[in-house]
Amino acid sequence: MKHSAIAIIAIIAIIAITLSSCIGIDTSAKIAADGSVDISMTYTVSTAVDELGKLGTKNGAANAAYLPLPVGQADLELAATRAGGQVRSWSRKDNSDSFTITTTLRFPSAAAFVLFLDPAGARATYAEAGGKSTIAMTLFDGIDPADPDLLEFVRLAFADYSIAIRLELPRNITASKGYTVAGKVASFSMKAADLYASKTPVVTSVTW
Repeated sequence: MKHSAIAIIAIIAIIAITLSSCIGIDTSAKIAADGSVDISMTYTVSTAVDELGKLGTKNGAANAAYLPLPVGQADLELAATRAGGQVRSWSRKDNSDSFTITTTLRFPSAAAFVLFLDPAGARATYAEAGGKSTIAMTLFDGIDPADPDLLEFVRLAFADYSIAIRLELPRNITASKGYTVAGKVASFSMKAADLYASKTPVVTSVTW
């Protein structure tokens, strides 16, 4: 996955905030039989939007607008702790106009993991019913198709990047949306340009 900065203009910052302050992200989550969740993640953040991803101190609510992560180590640890989890490792590599974060996290349950992703419960949800568990995520709300210049700019700005999510579940998957499924593993991969230029919401879900 190639990494560089998010274009430093307001419209792209707004688009980025609706998902996160990342261009490319590669995430792998394993949910064990006891419900605990181990996460491995690598993502790239523009130095221009670093400040946008911070939790802040006013009621600790600033992170609620960001999916899936704050970007600073202290902020990430605070967000994980609030959800009942912990950061197990964290490293940062600085590039000329961006930085790459590699981190591993652990959560006691899928519900805690989803709470970490979205404290507001608007873009990521976890539900249990009839002995089944479901995680659903809205990765992008969709863009105004009436603005062709914006669509073209987004496709150019995000041309070389991708979003990848891999979920390993403790039981066979019984239903999914947006994922490629093989037994207990659900995989999502999409070019960032296609994601951010989507005219309709990009929603995923998996039930096991």
